Amino acid sequence: MKPLTAAEIRERYLRFFEERGHRRMPSDSLVPANDPTLLFTGAGMNQFKDMFLGKGSLPWRRVTTAQKCLRVPDLEQVGQTPRHHTFFEMLGNFSFGDYFKKECIAWEWEFFAKVLGIPAERMVVTVYADDDEAFEIWRKHIGLPAERIFRFGEKENFWPSEAPSKGPNGPCGPCSEIYFDARPGESYPAQAGLSELPDDRFTEIGNCVFTQYDRRDGGALEPLPQKNIDVGLGLERITAVLAGARNNFETDLFRPYLDDLQRRSGRRYGADGTTDVRMRRISDHVRAVTFCIADGALPSNEGRGYVVRKILRRAVRDGYDLGIQKPFLHEMVDVVGAVMGDAYPEVREHAGQCRALIRSEEEGFAQVYRQGMARLEEFLARAPAPSRGAQRLLDGSGEFAFQLHDTYGFPIDISRQILAERGFVLDDEGFTRAMEEQRARARAAMGTADAVFVATVATMLHERKVPRTRFVGYEALRSEARIEALLDAKNQPIDEARAGQDVVLVTDLTPFYAQGGGQVGDRGRADSSTGRLAVTTTTAMEGYHLHRGKVESGVLRRGQAIELVVEEAARRATERNHTATHLLHAALKNVLGGHVSQAGSEVAPDRLRFDYTHGEKPTPEQLQAIEEEVNREILKATPVTARVCAQEEARAAGFVALFGEKYGDQVRTLAVGNYSKELCGGTHVANSGQIGTLRIVSETAISAGTRRLEAVTGTVALQMAREERQLLAEVARTLKSPNAEVLRRVEQLQGEIRDLRKQLDKATAADLDQVFAQLERGLEVQGRVRTVVLERAGLKMTEIQEVLQRAARSLAPFAGVVIAPGSGEVLVGAALSPDLAKVLKAGDVAKTVAQVLGGGGGGRPEFAQGKGSDLGKVPEAVATARSLLRAAGGSAGA
Repeated sequence: MKPLTAAEIRERYLRFFEERGHRRMPSDSLVPANDPTLLFTGAGMNQFKDMFLGKGSLPWRRVTTAQKCLRVPDLEQVGQTPRHHTFFEMLGNFSFGDYFKKECIAWEWEFFAKVLGIPAERMVVTVYADDDEAFEIWRKHIGLPAERIFRFGEKENFWPSEAPSKGPNGPCGPCSEIYFDARPGESYPAQAGLSELPDDRFTEIGNCVFTQYDRRDGGALEPLPQKNIDVGLGLERITAVLAGARNNFETDLFRPYLDDLQRRSGRRYGADGTTDVRMRRISDHVRAVTFCIADGALPSNEGRGYVVRKILRRAVRDGYDLGIQKPFLHEMVDVVGAVMGDAYPEVREHAGQCRALIRSEEEGFAQVYRQGMARLEEFLARAPAPSRGAQRLLDGSGEFAFQLHDTYGFPIDISRQILAERGFVLDDEGFTRAMEEQRARARAAMGTADAVFVATVATMLHERKVPRTRFVGYEALRSEARIEALLDAKNQPIDEARAGQDVVLVTDLTPFYAQGGGQVGDRGRADSSTGRLAVTTTTAMEGYHLHRGKVESGVLRRGQAIELVVEEAARRATERNHTATHLLHAALKNVLGGHVSQAGSEVAPDRLRFDYTHGEKPTPEQLQAIEEEVNREILKATPVTARVCAQEEARAAGFVALFGEKYGDQVRTLAVGNYSKELCGGTHVANSGQIGTLRIVSETAISAGTRRLEAVTGTVALQMAREERQLLAEVARTLKSPNAEVLRRVEQLQGEIRDLRKQLDKATAADLDQVFAQLERGLEVQGRVRTVVLERAGLKMTEIQEVLQRAARSLAPFAGVVIAPGSGEVLVGAALSPDLAKVLKAGDVAKTVAQVLGGGGGGRPEFAQGKGSDLGKVPEAVATARSLLRAAGGSAGA
């Protein structure tokens, strides 16, 4: 019988738990919302932290999800082992104070045994050593014999791992894991002395965490008033088990990637172990990178962007090793969409953006790869000479090789090979030590300790029974409200706030828009009968609007009535800019291509910033076309309509979801006629004509494949035009020319200046024949080489170069240096005949001499230049140059 596909397993799981009263919820983003403790979402429970604490606001006590996850502490193992991944899917069912161990264990067993059809005799389980309750459920209610129920300690069967002895304090509990037995006919391992099940026989396919304790100081485990269930099943592992595959990669989840790579490389998967590892690693990494970018985690040099870039470069490097020389990874984004797009539509919707960014990264990595080689050459240049005969260990090579490996994705095997060719052995212990230190840092960053149940301001407000804020700002800029909470500068609750105090105001309703979707938060004022607050910005957290500002006068008290007034001029200007970003997005796609996607934005009263994906700088003509198209749409005065509908309905109607944004079942759509259709919760003009006009003021690159436009609209654009008109008038008056003739007059003056400079240069130019004669008079002969160091004030670099190149041609074999003191700087030129480059390079000479003068230099082996600023060191520089040339001449002569 044909094995179940991964898609079928995912759907059967979610439907199974829906039938048992669970609410099916969408996967959370890989970029955790409102959780600075995590780089990436690494487990299904991450989005339900508050619910586990009994402080969340979800109306459901049973939930099931298929969660996309990313973990990187074991990055080096990906592709090497059967089951390690960076990106993976975790199937989960959760109970928040509802059912507990008996129901959980029975349902997981039923799902594996009956729904998936895994024979009961091919499964074993583990429980926490002291969890007799779970042991008895497995033995008596499920019917497993005791020999198939393994008891392990807190390292293997407690969450967080080792929490009873090592912490952290907070919610925790034992867990029970379900394993698939690859060799059921063999006898089971003896429990005595066994700390974990051998992974060459047993594959973990499910983990049930029973969150029932609150760890206190000293390791005391106090029962929680609300007991929770957190189940996680690895979809990739289950798919491999049902397919009878040797590893997770030989399933329908990964086979399309392997087939694609075989076609591209001309190599066959399964024929060579090293090739297989590289293909598996690329297959894993292209999934991870595509999903990260689709969720808004773009490659960069810091934070989660650094992780994305590192994963991407490892895949590209593996492509090099497979013989794929041209950029290829971006083309595999379509494979990700074909395999995963039904379950996760975002990888198809943002495929153009993913392709553009990945291609740009691939092209950039070619340069970085060369830089890694250059860094290795620099390191070897500083190394002591190798011993004759046997190779010897090179101190520091392990740490340096890891730095290249970690920073540039530079292959360790190439570092080892190059060192061997130079007579050295790589310090593998140093490499391993550096890698373990990095892994420890990664595990600490990805770990749960001390970070899983951090209380937020929203959690504190919810605990105090503060109602969520109702936003009324789409309809009004002024409203009456009630002060539900006041927080001080440290976000601690207070009952009143007095003049001069910085506070956060929370009300039951508000017209103030909270910062989000790229739009800045509203500012304005809040007046009670006893005091006034100047609101400088507004943010939101989990349904609460946080009005931040300073009490201007009097006193504000919790429970008071208060009038909230948004600053109308700032809001209207912001609305003009926000609608303009939507028009700009559409125009960019029309002019530059459909691959363009939004990569970020900032909408403020005085300007707008729009980041977008595109691999090259737009031409001036393209920018003009974009600006003109937006202004044509503005002049049409098209009605701007917003409405709330089901997400599926909005997508079917062609509304665009922006990457990195998380949407609920109900979404707000924003349409400017049929020209622009996006999902957006921001505030906008009622009619495109209210924007007035748009002017692009700058266009720059902000990273590989990502660019930034800045623009202004409305009165700001008019003010800018007015200032430019005034400036033009002033320039025209200065030039004594009509406005229309300013450009011609400037060009005329430029021509006159060029002619005058030529005359000046001719009048002040050195007599190069005379300089060359002076150089010849100073020649020394070292062996067969003519050398000279000439000090001559006032020479330009072009003159130095001409004299030295003339000497190198006519006086070969020749080595010479010219040092030219000038006004505030000293120029240095060095030239050598080509046949002397093996003995000494001109770049080294120029650099060394310029360093004496407090500067630097470099260049080609035959000619180089430099400069410094220390005029007092000219005699020392001359002496240094003579010493270098005499030594070189002597070596060449010998």
